[in-house]
Formats: sequence, structure tokens, C-alpha cells
Amino acid sequence: MTREVKPRILRRTGTWIFMALLCCGMYAMALVVWLTTMSYNSVGEALMLTSVAMAISWFMIRFGRARVEIHEGGLVIIDVVRREWIPWGAYRRVDTDEGLTIITRGDKEHSSAAFGGSLIDEMLKRRGKSSTVKAATEIKAASRAASPESLREKEVTVKRWELIPADLLLAQVLVCLALTQSGILPM
Repeated sequence: MTREVKPRILRRTGTWIFMALLCCGMYAMALVVWLTTMSYNSVGEALMLTSVAMAISWFMIRFGRARVEIHEGGLVIIDVVRREWIPWGAYRRVDTDEGLTIITRGDKEHSSAAFGGSLIDEMLKRRGKSSTVKAATEIKAASRAASPESLREKEVTVKRWELIPADLLLAQVLVCLALTQSGILPM
């Protein structure tokens, strides 16, 4: 019986917290817009403005969940709209020149929005405090400690669109658009 090891999650904590706070701000703005436009008896405008706020928060949720997970058998890159499985057998090296880039067999590059290049990260890299460099160090250490069984798999798997519960926020945009454009709800 094999024991399931909890994956090590690598992300920029600041980005995740910032996106969570922005989402809360968008929800508060949607509530304020809804309450203030209700007094003008304009349900259509209130619905459209709140649906735009919800659509923006959908993107923030998607961007805030971007991360790299280190598993026993390889890496999982969870990006804004896709998920990539990189087994240790396909992994070759990690590069931090322009963000975190994982190079696999055939010199294919895989990167994540969680560790994109930025001027702030370049400055922190010179000081030795870069989260991208720390993530690369952890990935290198995990690849060296990979078991012989995990080195057998060599095929990178990419899932182009992964549905998450936050995707339901987009459905209300279409419903609101249809209601206002059809004339059921006046603008």
C-alpha cells in the first residue's frame, strides 16, 4: 500500500492575497452599485454593472489560483485557463531568466502566470530574495529526489480548459446580457 504524499504548492503569496482582496472589493462594489441604482428604478443598468464586476472578479479568481505544485511523480502547473502535468521523466531543467520556465524533453518551455517575470522580481533576484528563485530551487531539489518509478513517465499532459466553480460567474453575464438586450429588463 503506497502512501499519498501531499503536494508542495508554490505561488507568490502577495499575488494570491492581492487578488482575494480585489475580488472582495469587486463584490462590495457590485453591492453598492446594485443598491444605489435601485433607487433610480433602473434594474437593467444595475444588473449589467454588477455582472461586469462579477466577470472581472472571475478573472481575478482565475489569475489568483495560478501556481506550481510539486508532486511525488512530477510537477503540475496550474495556470489561468490550463493545467499541465510534467512528470519527472520529461523534466530537464528550470530557468529563471524571464520568470519561472520549466524546460522539458525536446526543449519545450512551460511557464506559469504565478511566476511571471517582473521588474520587482529582477530587483529581488539581485538581492537573493526572489520567490521565483526559491521556487526553482525547490523544483531542482524535488527532481533530484525523484524515485526511479517516477522517472519512467515521459509524456507531458496539457489540459486546455479546466472548469472551476468560479466559471459559474460568467453564466450570469450572458443571462444579464440576454435579459437587457431582449427588452425583458429595461436599461
